[in-house]
Amino acid sequence: MQELVRTVKVLKHPNGKSPNWYLRFWEPTVDGNGWKEKWRSTKTTLKKEAEQQRRQLEHELGAGRRAQSEITWEDFCSLFLTKHASLKPKATYDFYERSLRFFTVLSKPKLLRDVDHVVLEDFVNERSLEVGSYATVNRDVRHIRAALKWAERRKLISDVPDFGPIFLKEDRKKPTIMPEEDFLAMIAALTPALNLPKRSCGWWRAFLYVSYYLGLRRGETLSLIWHDVVFSKFEVRVQASTSKSRKERTVPIAPEMAEILKEWKAECTGSSPQDYVLDWPFNTYRAIYTDWHLIQDAAEIPEGQHYVPKDCRSTCASELIANAVPTVVVKDFLGHSSVATTETYYINTKPALRSAANVRRVCRPDDKPIDNPS
Repeated sequence: MQELVRTVKVLKHPNGKSPNWYLRFWEPTVDGNGWKEKWRSTKTTLKKEAEQQRRQLEHELGAGRRAQSEITWEDFCSLFLTKHASLKPKATYDFYERSLRFFTVLSKPKLLRDVDHVVLEDFVNERSLEVGSYATVNRDVRHIRAALKWAERRKLISDVPDFGPIFLKEDRKKPTIMPEEDFLAMIAALTPALNLPKRSCGWWRAFLYVSYYLGLRRGETLSLIWHDVVFSKFEVRVQASTSKSRKERTVPIAPEMAEILKEWKAECTGSSPQDYVLDWPFNTYRAIYTDWHLIQDAAEIPEGQHYVPKDCRSTCASELIANAVPTVVVKDFLGHSSVATTETYYINTKPALRSAANVRRVCRPDDKPIDNPS
């Protein structure tokens, strides 16, 4: 088996322009399929001092700490997106690509090993000034951390900086609930007079109903094919390859939902089993917001109170809890891996609080006792 690191030699540089001694060594290429010659100046004309640097570099290379640390940041991003992120769902890949791109533009690291605590902290400061949203900044930091942990597993770096102090402390807000009257106002706004540049009103009607009543993720909704909709059993199957958790699940649907999907299927020009229920021909999901905000404007929802697609999913979860559906069932309905995720990020108990207040019936001393029929 070929050794990872070859012997370091002390030599004069072939160009002959510098009086200093240089260290010549070899390291694997980024793809791991070959070797790349490297030259590094010792910045000294004394061979004894150069030999000391040679021994130190050999020690570091032999320990595996520096074997591939000369990889440029751009090469690493390309390698990570190709080898790791490409295996994830499209939405996850897009988040990785976008976060790494923002980090590259703001921090401008040259080498992978240049990314340390100071660089990350400066990025967080600049990014927070740019977007003004702690949640957005923390999302970018989470994806950068995942990329660096992958680099550590691949032995591209020796360790990952401590990300604990890097994250910004967010104000924890309850998930947003879209009242049914606002949802119906958006549905009513889908008229022929509404000019939507991306998708038709019929497309949006189906999208809204599926998102609001089934609580599917945006990527899951747009990945559904007609084969996944089983009208005879009143259920929708979410394939593992399209789910964030990589788990297949079956979501039951009400007869009314089945009728809405049948009506939409009749409108579609292509409705073979392998055709998408909601065809999305764009490269990114972000284009969805062009139509999304136009619909809410037409529904007369104030601009500062516009919802996001995820709010449909939170509303679904909260309404299920309000109707006494056990949390563990809601977890499976939404496709979460744990109840903690459902409770922390998707459930707003406000719809259930009135029922809770009614359960706590107030008793006074002069109240007549209620006969127990048992």
